[in-house]
Amino acid sequence: MRHREPLSLNALLLVPSLALAALACVAVSARQGVLAAATTSTLVLVPVVFRLWTRTWYRGLVVRGLGIFFIGMHVPLLLAGALAYGRIGCSEGGCPQLYLLGVLASPIAGALSTVVYWLIGRPPV
Repeated sequence: MRHREPLSLNALLLVPSLALAALACVAVSARQGVLAAATTSTLVLVPVVFRLWTRTWYRGLVVRGLGIFFIGMHVPLLLAGALAYGRIGCSEGGCPQLYLLGVLASPIAGALSTVVYWLIGRPPV
């Protein structure tokens, strides 16, 4: 008789976090600012509150999480810039919607990367 491993709490929070990030991206593309702000704030608050209640915080975790936020925030900006640069006719500023989408999605990507880091981050050895 094999005993099953209990399901990890990180795995339980990772799926809703990804779903909230997807919903926030859809809200940004549909230009629903209130829904995008609500899902992004929920994306940040739920795992942070969970982490505060269930885990011990070690020195530097918050600072590293903020660094990961700034790194993750730049990914949509770089992708939107690269996609606009690759399109014909966008080199002279013909694609402001693509740039705007990257700007609007950047806080969502930053929040998601911070949440994932705080959920799976381990203390340095």
